[in-house]
Amino acid sequence: MKTIVIALACLLSVPCPLSAQQKAAATAAPALEANVRKLWADYKSKNKEALGAELADEFRQMEEGNSGFVDKKAEVASVDEFDLLSFTLKDFTVKPLGPHHALVTYTADYEGKADGQVSKGHTIFGEVWVREGNDWKALYIQETTVK
Repeated sequence: MKTIVIALACLLSVPCPLSAQQKAAATAAPALEANVRKLWADYKSKNKEALGAELADEFRQMEEGNSGFVDKKAEVASVDEFDLLSFTLKDFTVKPLGPHHALVTYTADYEGKADGQVSKGHTIFGEVWVREGNDWKALYIQETTVK
C-alpha cells in the first residue's frame, strides 16, 4: 500500500504535457483569433500580398462542394472571383496540436457575390495553423456548411 501511495505521488508531481499545451493554446488564442480575422479582412479588401503572407507555402483548403483541394496560389487568386461583402466570426476555440501547431475552429456567417449572384453562408471552419518563426500561418482550412 505504501508503494502505491508513493507511486501515485510521483505520478501526480510529474508535469503533464497536455497542461503545457493548454497553456500554449491559452497564450496563442488571442493572436490566432486576430490572425483569422485579419485573413478574412484581407480577403474582403482583396489584399493579395497580405493574404499570401498569412498562408503557409504548403497551404491547402477544402470547401464543401469543391472537387478537390485548393493551394495557396489558387486561394490568393480566388479574391478576383468572389466579392466578400460582409462576415461575422464567432465561437472561437483554439486547441494545441504541439508547440508550433494549433487547431482553430469557429463559426462564420458571410455574404458574398460571384458572377453577379449573391450568396450567403453559415459555416463552421476548422483550421490548422503553424508557427513559422514569430508568425502564425494558416496551413489547412476546412469549411463545412451548417444547415
